[in-house]
Amino acid sequence: MQTTTSHYEIDGPLWLAAPDGSPLEVHGLDLALERTDGALFEVRLTFVVPAAEYERVDREELFHLEPLMRGPGGESFEPDGDVQIEARLEDSLLPGIAAMGDDILQTGPSFAALTSGSPLLATESWYALSVTQEVLRDAEGGSLREGYSTLHAAGTDELHLPMLAIAAGAFEERDMDWQNTSDDEVIRADVAGENGAWAVFVVAREKDSRCTVYSQAPWETPEVQRNAMSELLTRINFGLPLGNFEMDYADGEIRFKTSIDVSGAHLSGELFDDLYEPNIATMDVYLPALEAVRDARMTPQAAVEMIEG
Repeated sequence: MQTTTSHYEIDGPLWLAAPDGSPLEVHGLDLALERTDGALFEVRLTFVVPAAEYERVDREELFHLEPLMRGPGGESFEPDGDVQIEARLEDSLLPGIAAMGDDILQTGPSFAALTSGSPLLATESWYALSVTQEVLRDAEGGSLREGYSTLHAAGTDELHLPMLAIAAGAFEERDMDWQNTSDDEVIRADVAGENGAWAVFVVAREKDSRCTVYSQAPWETPEVQRNAMSELLTRINFGLPLGNFEMDYADGEIRFKTSIDVSGAHLSGELFDDLYEPNIATMDVYLPALEAVRDARMTPQAAVEMIEG
């Protein structure tokens, strides 16, 4: 099986049609055709839009840029210059490209010469893979770009987002605001349960294929109560079906942790929910016991019995 990629430099205007029929002018850069044993299986188009036009793309979610399809950084991407988009053609339209010829020198000019009305020029015929802007160019012509990738970038057979994007999407589905942190593999959000409010952190170590959710108590244990708190956490942890409580003896910070290793697979929204929901529920259930021992109002044994009966 032989796979080849051929490119055609467009370097000219293309008039695309938005779903409402209105035109969207972009500057075409590159048309890429990927073939396996001569059979066309993917077409990618790279083009540029001014920042003002990207505002429209963003607002109208053109090129299938729905919020949940955007990777990390997509929610805060506010370009002040030209935006480059790489997009993949809808598979059902591949025959239209294949009919233009077997050689990129035939296909490229034919595509660049398309006129309005062709489904190949509809914005929704293309799925955005990445959205970037140039932030630095060196003397040799190399450039540094920043922006975001999308769910569509993984192809159609096995679509998956980076783990942080899955987590961010889960927060957004729950109408929860989330924030980036100083660690680019960690995001946080605020949670309100029946027994209190606290911060939840999602740590996504892509290289280790591990995603961890931490519910952090909104206070620190006084030093005088840390031995009692340690006993309480040991009593609670014994028999927990999922996750564990832990305390930093240095400052009394307490958190509940659930974690999953996705080596050889990928984190889905369903798997993240199975990681997140028990975490939040467990912290909410045991928070009154934690507070009772923190304040020395109960012994560890009595605090556990108050919750577990």
